[in-house]
Amino acid sequence: MRLPRLCTWFGFLLLSVVGAAALAAAESSPAADVIVIHARVYTVNARQPWAEAIAIRGDKIVAVGDKAQIEAYRGSTTKVIDAGGRLILPGFTDCHIHFMDGSLGLTRVDLNGAGTVAEIQERVKAYANAHPSEPWIQGMGWTYPTFKPSGLPDKKILDEVVRDRPVFLVAFDGHSSWANSKALAMAGIDRNTPDPPNGKIVRDEKGEATGALKEAGFTVRKTPVVAVQIPDRPGGLAATLDALRGVDVEYMYAFVQKSGEQALVVFRFEDAEKAVETLRKAGAKILDARDVQEL
Repeated sequence: MRLPRLCTWFGFLLLSVVGAAALAAAESSPAADVIVIHARVYTVNARQPWAEAIAIRGDKIVAVGDKAQIEAYRGSTTKVIDAGGRLILPGFTDCHIHFMDGSLGLTRVDLNGAGTVAEIQERVKAYANAHPSEPWIQGMGWTYPTFKPSGLPDKKILDEVVRDRPVFLVAFDGHSSWANSKALAMAGIDRNTPDPPNGKIVRDEKGEATGALKEAGFTVRKTPVVAVQIPDRPGGLAATLDALRGVDVEYMYAFVQKSGEQALVVFRFEDAEKAVETLRKAGAKILDARDVQEL
């Protein structure tokens, strides 16, 4: 009969020691910048799945516990947030890469970090001047806050720096794109063009396309699609891409592996006949729809 009572007292003593240690650590540490109290904190910690308060210093959570423990982190300048019983969950981080798009982007206009319209224009103009023979000026990386208050760019901005060639720039997240007047004309996009499936052509109050395109808004451009099976040998993909230098690749849709050996790449080309001829000389196999379904 004494064993359960002994375990109870031992557990109480252990919790007291842990709590005292936490309070001592808090008292000996700098005050937190922010504390959140009266919350339902899910910790994803099997030993302490739930808590009611957290302390934050800088960009780190320095303590998780009950209100009494976290109050010890309060200082004269600490911001206190009363969560009112609301749920707090750990942040979800999605880290991934679009390898092919990113690789192709290294050879195009880089708009990452361009925070003003003037800076974007400067980069586009500099690239166009440095590549006078490129039929399309393509790039990626513009962000929505640059174009306040609408959050979307206008073709006129690009027309001011490049009028004689089409310009097509993808947003940093890949979900919107931006074209100048030349690109819209070549794509056949005007006030009478309907929105394509899963896309939207942004228009002004007169119904004219502004140059901003959401999601699949630019897929009305009917350039030919070619599916290619890359040679089954080391460096096959690199050799195929190298062979395509000088061929206008509008977009590379997918790259998949089959049995760790075969690779399938779906391209969209301006000049499909030239591309097919080039690819065949490089040893790549051009697939028809049946071949693609089998892969």
